[in-house]
Amino acid sequence: MRGFTWRAKQRHRPGLEVMVSTGRKHGFESLEEMRLLVALDFLRASEVLSQPFRLDFEYAAGHAWHIPDFLAVIGSGMADGRAPYGADQGR
Repeated sequence: MRGFTWRAKQRHRPGLEVMVSTGRKHGFESLEEMRLLVALDFLRASEVLSQPFRLDFEYAAGHAWHIPDFLAVIGSGMADGRAPYGADQGR
């Protein structure tokens, strides 16, 4: 399991959040990501995957890739935990 450390005056607070909906601990690197995990647990996400992993897409005009902070399965759909402006586009 990945280790998380922090020190005084550090601007982010990494750690582990226990999610009842998945039955596992999930790592976060900031308070914002921790709050996202709490919200996903409230929405009863059945699966949450965190980076590092890369999604590759092919479409008519070419291909692209994206690295989400979190990818969650909620009901029959999926939710990306990264804001659209943070999307990585590879060509």
